[in-house]
Amino acid sequence: MNRPRYTTNMSRPGNSVVKLGPGESAIFGYGSLLSIASLERTLGRKYGGPFLPCTLVGWRRSWDIAIPNSSFYTETEDGRMVPEMILYLNVRRDPATRMNGILFVVNQAELAKYDEREWVYDREDVTAGIDLVVEGGSAYAYVGKDEYVRRNVSSPRQAAIRATYIQIVENGLAGLGDDFRSTYLQSSDPVPQHLVIQDQR
Repeated sequence: MNRPRYTTNMSRPGNSVVKLGPGESAIFGYGSLLSIASLERTLGRKYGGPFLPCTLVGWRRSWDIAIPNSSFYTETEDGRMVPEMILYLNVRRDPATRMNGILFVVNQAELAKYDEREWVYDREDVTAGIDLVVEGGSAYAYVGKDEYVRRNVSSPRQAAIRATYIQIVENGLAGLGDDFRSTYLQSSDPVPQHLVIQDQR
């Protein structure tokens, strides 16, 4: 992808280097933030900074962070069904997995916007775990808060996965190439298809 990069391969052999400016932080995107369009909706502007494929060691994607729902519904044979919660991608520690994602850079005000967007997640410092060297600041990933984690969900009435959310992730993957997609699948739990709904709002 032809995007400006703050990186070199010179100062530390084998690793690209992301040099942050004053007040900047890096975010490791692993779900909807693989999509530039989704990233830009939160920024409220076009993004032209680093957008770098990288790997986070010791983590795995899972479909288990749930947001209380009153906006999304689906039509069923029995009429309109409004799930109690909507499930999104999360990450959990898994020593056996090398999870790929995208690193991008934001300023302090923009970081606050992402904290608001990802309110069911804690922002965790993962600088030491990624295979890029980040200088001048930290790299963060959003990790689901325990109180919003829902596992072994049996019915979409309890918690559903939006087909439109899956499409946002797919749109991001489409721009990152086949090798990235292959690693994404290897480092992600399968989509629980019985929970996917054709959502409307």
